[in-house]
Amino acid sequence: MIKKVHAAITNPALPNEGGDASSFAKSIANLWKTMIIVGGLAFLLYFLWGGVEWITAGGEKDKIEKARGKITQGLIGLAILAGSYVIILFINEALGIDIINIIWPTPGT
Repeated sequence: MIKKVHAAITNPALPNEGGDASSFAKSIANLWKTMIIVGGLAFLLYFLWGGVEWITAGGEKDKIEKARGKITQGLIGLAILAGSYVIILFINEALGIDIINIIWPTPGT
């Protein structure tokens, strides 16, 4: 006789695994939070890189244009990050999922 044994497979990367909607929302919220942090750091580094290139350009127009391009691209990235926050606020209102408080709970809750 063959005995079937089922092992519980869990994923430590997913909080509160159990298949309910709140664990999925927490996973999406954590993914968004990670993207915001990485994007913010990338903006900061790229913006500073462009600024340093501008300072060290020595008046050469080609180098100044490259540095200006980096600064502009950094600002576009920052606008995209801000836009994602607006989209999250819209999802909060439309679906009634409080994603922002899942990520950063208010004190006392």
